[in-house]
Amino acid sequence: SSIIQPKFPLRIHPTPSMAILTWSDQLNVGIAAVDQQHRHLVEILNQLDEAVALGAEPQAIVDTIDALIDYTRYHFEREESLMRHAGYDPALCAEHQRQHQDFIDKVMAEQQQAEAQPDKVSSALLEFLVTWLSEHILYSDKQMAQAIAHHQLDDTETLQQQKTEIMQNNLYSALRESETRFRQLADHLPALIWITNAKHVPIFCNRFWYESFALGKAELTKDNWLNRIDQRDQERLQQAYLQAAERQTPLKIEYRLLQGKRQPRWILETAVPRIRDNGKFAGLMGCGMDITHQKEAEAYLEQQVSLRTEQLLVANQTLESEKNQQILLNNQLKETQSHLIQSEKMASIGQLAAGVAHEINNPLGYISSNLNSLQQYLQEVLKVTEMAERMAQRLPTDDPLLQSFEALRRDVDLDFIKEDMPDLVSEALEGANRAKNIVQNLRDFSRIDKQERTPFDLEAGIDATLNIVNNELKYKAEIIKQYGGIKPFVCVGAQLNQVFMNLLVNAAQSIEEFGKITIRTGYQNDDWLWVEVEDTDQGIPEAIQAKIFDPFFTTKPVGKGTGLGLSLSYKIVEDHKGRIELQSAPGKGTKFRIHLPTH
Repeated sequence: SSIIQPKFPLRIHPTPSMAILTWSDQLNVGIAAVDQQHRHLVEILNQLDEAVALGAEPQAIVDTIDALIDYTRYHFEREESLMRHAGYDPALCAEHQRQHQDFIDKVMAEQQQAEAQPDKVSSALLEFLVTWLSEHILYSDKQMAQAIAHHQLDDTETLQQQKTEIMQNNLYSALRESETRFRQLADHLPALIWITNAKHVPIFCNRFWYESFALGKAELTKDNWLNRIDQRDQERLQQAYLQAAERQTPLKIEYRLLQGKRQPRWILETAVPRIRDNGKFAGLMGCGMDITHQKEAEAYLEQQVSLRTEQLLVANQTLESEKNQQILLNNQLKETQSHLIQSEKMASIGQLAAGVAHEINNPLGYISSNLNSLQQYLQEVLKVTEMAERMAQRLPTDDPLLQSFEALRRDVDLDFIKEDMPDLVSEALEGANRAKNIVQNLRDFSRIDKQERTPFDLEAGIDATLNIVNNELKYKAEIIKQYGGIKPFVCVGAQLNQVFMNLLVNAAQSIEEFGKITIRTGYQNDDWLWVEVEDTDQGIPEAIQAKIFDPFFTTKPVGKGTGLGLSLSYKIVEDHKGRIELQSAPGKGTKFRIHLPTH
């Protein structure tokens, strides 16, 4: 009658759906009253674990620990009284009492921590309870019961095997280790990871979440986290959570997270409901990712697409006008060509070329000048950029300016721009130079700025031309030179170099993969010299051989050739009182031979 009765009624609760330790017959010691009390202790332990795992109200967790301490004291007094009345070995009885007191001290310490911080019920306490109960029941209590009943005591190996089987059946260690690893992993991920209970109260948030929301664990409540969400998104986000809980379906939503005076950060969040084994809703768990850079890139891309679309519309209108003008011009040229003999046709084209060259030359001049200036300015800008990067490297890694600079640097892809801009300017200059050469061809074709005749080393001129067009030739053909030792003779050397360049470039462009271009020189007699350019292309069909010297005739795709190269070459050779001969057959290559008088 002197034994203190427990505050809570002595009844066996149904095993919770989340059991940390499941009762089995192996835990029975053989004394009905003791077994009943042990089973009730296991039930309280399971209720405590479920309350912690599901994020129950703090007071409910504290009350469960109080119930565990209260009932444990009751059980220990009953068990110690039983040992004394049964005449159990005093030394073993004293060891029992010491173990009981150690248990009470440990749980009391955890109780004080739980009262101060209810969300800090440690995994260590639950692990201690499971280990202590299983070992104490299997060893100390079972030995005591067997001694009181005068039964043969189980050996230590048998008891250890029973404990192993119990722990394996419960998978307790694996569950605890998984939970610990999950929390450690979540705290190291750059993502917003959180879990709420059925009342939408946060029961777990990882470190990145607290840092992003600028809240401490002690500050977090059911509702104050919402103040960190942009007002434009608060209602929509709340409704999404409520619908996910009501319908028990996953959700995916974007919202803006406030960052003090800085621009809000865009978050893409995915959440799923937590459903217990009995089908009851237990809360939500979610993961949010920062997609601010993606949003900024999308906005920039939309702006660029709009701008480019507008530019394309203007360009298309211009091209359509130019196309109509070109069609008109072509029709006029065809009509003129059909009524003139070859010499008259050449004269007409000469006049046309002079007008075109004059009109193009002026704008082309300032385009080339501006591109050269732009190239110089670009070098200075790149120097400034490099200086800014070096200055940024001297700033602390946590400096806001450095972080903003690095973010901007990544957003605009500065490394790519630095690499690509010189190429763009170089390509534009190359295009301007090509246009300049075309204008020069037109001027030469129309005999504008006619040059004086002087002694000229023809073979040295070929070598110089090869150097100029080296990039055009080196990937297409092997160059073979078979010079005959031509002596300098009086001519317009620049014009003949233009002829050699046209023949060499045409030869390279006619070779589909990789072939050979052979250049030969020699004398026919004392009055004539000759130059040959022979390639290994597919040959020129006989049907068009008579047209290849016609102005504007070309077999290249639209935009790839002007059709002036061979006609200009023909005219230059003709002006030097010479002639060009063509030898070509399908599959056997093409050879041009130039004959020039030496006097």
